[in-house]
Amino acid sequence: MSCLQQVFQCGALLLTVTLGMPSLRPSMQQIGLEVQSQNALLETTVPEFELHDGTVLDGLWKLARGPVEFGFGFEKVLKTNLSDPEIPDPRFNLHIRDKPLREVLDALCDADPRYMWSNDGATVNFYPRAIVNDSSYLLNRRFQKFDLKGATEVQDGLLAIARQLSPPTVEQIAQAQLGGDDPYPPEPWTLILENVTVRQVVNRLAAHGGPRGIWIFGGSKDFRAFGFFNTRPSPWLEKPKESEPRNP
Repeated sequence: MSCLQQVFQCGALLLTVTLGMPSLRPSMQQIGLEVQSQNALLETTVPEFELHDGTVLDGLWKLARGPVEFGFGFEKVLKTNLSDPEIPDPRFNLHIRDKPLREVLDALCDADPRYMWSNDGATVNFYPRAIVNDSSYLLNRRFQKFDLKGATEVQDGLLAIARQLSPPTVEQIAQAQLGGDDPYPPEPWTLILENVTVRQVVNRLAAHGGPRGIWIFGGSKDFRAFGFFNTRPSPWLEKPKESEPRNP
């Protein structure tokens, strides 16, 4: 069992909140720049990608740490009840050379057809096909406006989602932690988004935690949890280089 799978089985739960609806309204110029950036990322060639006896999440994690770095959000197929046995994930082999990132992502979905993908800026989202048209599914729900003020940790963002649900609906959600999350930048963070989904909000919460932010959503329909990770250290955690002594 990988440590990623253990995150949602070890019961290390730090926070339970209620969640609901999300949404964005950029200018046409911003939209054009974002589309160009997204296309550039997806068309970047992956020199070689190899996976042996792995799952789609194993493959996605390995791919994101490769030469074409990106952040991702992964939504596991939820069990019905927390006490139910784990849902087995298909295991497979892949060996791909000199293909654009989008084709490698397609290959992962072909290997486990329960999933499909889309991208939101520099974040790639993987989610079950079965929930795509389910407007009641937590991460599909939509905010007309999302307002986050003075956030200094990811929990602030989750609580802001909880408080801004409309119509008033109570939904259980938790944050799972294994080995400690990368801390947020020390400066308080303010964010205003319009017409965004919960998924898009969580993408931004993860990205603010550091470059190549990653989040995983799992658990069961009666007990759901997020885990937040990073593929490389956050720049604000790196020690400043000591200046070289000058010759007298």
